[in-house]
Amino acid sequence: MPGAKILTIDDEWVLRKTLVAYLEDSDFEVLEADNGRSGLDLTRQHHPDLILCDLMMPEMDGMEFLEIVTREFPDTPIVMISGMNRLSDAINALKLGAWDYITKPIEDMAVLEHAINQTLERAELLRNNRQYHRELEASNRRLEESLTRLRADEEAGRRLQFQLLPEDHKLYGEFQFSRHLLTSLYLSGDFVDYFFIDNNHLGFYIADVSGHGVPSAFVTVLLKSYMSRYLELYRQHKNEGILNPARVLKRLNHNILSGGLDKYLTMFFGIINIEQNRLYYANGGQFPQPLLFDGSQVEVIGSKGLPVGLFDFAEYQTESLELPPRFTMTMISDGILETLPQPTLRDKLAHLASVVSGDDGSIESLIQRLGLDRPLDLPDDV
Repeated sequence: MPGAKILTIDDEWVLRKTLVAYLEDSDFEVLEADNGRSGLDLTRQHHPDLILCDLMMPEMDGMEFLEIVTREFPDTPIVMISGMNRLSDAINALKLGAWDYITKPIEDMAVLEHAINQTLERAELLRNNRQYHRELEASNRRLEESLTRLRADEEAGRRLQFQLLPEDHKLYGEFQFSRHLLTSLYLSGDFVDYFFIDNNHLGFYIADVSGHGVPSAFVTVLLKSYMSRYLELYRQHKNEGILNPARVLKRLNHNILSGGLDKYLTMFFGIINIEQNRLYYANGGQFPQPLLFDGSQVEVIGSKGLPVGLFDFAEYQTESLELPPRFTMTMISDGILETLPQPTLRDKLAHLASVVSGDDGSIESLIQRLGLDRPLDLPDDV
């Protein structure tokens, strides 16, 4: 490895000068010292890439020099040279931290140069390996810091998203609305809302955004914003579209497509006309479809329809039905299908109808009967 800085320490003037001349001819930068103490001073001043050190020297012998340098400069390779030719010296030198051991007389300088190059290459590999580990540790620290910030951001997003959910067990006259959200990840792509429109109308919807995590949760926030805007336009007497479920889905379809979000959602939106005791609704691909239980039988509500924000040609239809004097209407996102043990889709849907018809109407009882009251590793939001 030409260009490397080598310090040679030997009290034999002839041998030292021979080494210096040969190494300089091999394009090494060479420093020289005639004893261990002056060699230590040069080491501290110039930080050589490799040290050739004689074992037996005045003032400070090679073993003492080796012990000090390996303590102060553990990354500096040292090759010991000795004319004693004793195995015990070689063993002790290697134990103290020498990288190699060569005996005098050195009859072939090419052997020495080969040992030097091998030692320098090994030192370079170790330096690169340590640098790699330092960079890896730094990258891991940065990653951990990023994950910590991301968790904090997700926690803030989770709090925001759950603050946007409506109040549980909310009463509007004789109508009670309840909701429960189980998330497969920290943030949910499912959303539900219900709200008072005016003295004669209640609105409600369930939505399931494609995908999971932060992007899908962002769309639920956007959906809440759109619906709040439609409601505000109605209350300002600027647009009555909020009372037309099909028109709402069509407008949402346009807004989500034009936003370039690369997301779509399924959604069931309903309006209760209190005076008429009638439900007006439109289904934008929500599945399973809502189940209406009047105390004696379960009815599947509405047709399937196309998702919202997926096709620019999508059309939606407002349907209606007269509400029974007493009823429970249950809406569950398709994540429930992943949790049910039944083998076929038909069996799962039949089980849902059975659960709804055998329920007392409370959401707590429904959760228990569906087996959602225990810790679950959910593949999808419910």
